[in-house]
Amino acid sequence: MLSILIVDDDVNLLSGLRRTLHSQPYDLFTANSAEIAIDMFRRKAFDLVVVDQKMSGLTGSELITWIAKEFPETVRLMLTGHADVNMMMDAINKGKVFRFLTKPCHSVDIALAILEGLESKLQLQ
Repeated sequence: MLSILIVDDDVNLLSGLRRTLHSQPYDLFTANSAEIAIDMFRRKAFDLVVVDQKMSGLTGSELITWIAKEFPETVRLMLTGHADVNMMMDAINKGKVFRFLTKPCHSVDIALAILEGLESKLQLQ
């Protein structure tokens, strides 16, 4: 089964996405910091990750860049309420994100982006 990791320091957003996405055909995992996400990746590779930009500790762009280097097969999506051009360029050029979503983002749009990301991964295999 495919596995998804959502990384955001907003526990309410994580809970809401978990409720919304619980019936999808993949295993859903969450982390409330980049450091926890890195620890999880070291134990298990994920098929797709959704990362928030603004978190304490490592930023989402830094995490996305690390994932791109260490786990290039993982599809990467960025979700942020604090978009600026430099951050977007880093996410695209260094992190090679598949999709860039801005908050507030409807959970249906996130679910659709996840499914499109997974479809793109399956087509490449």
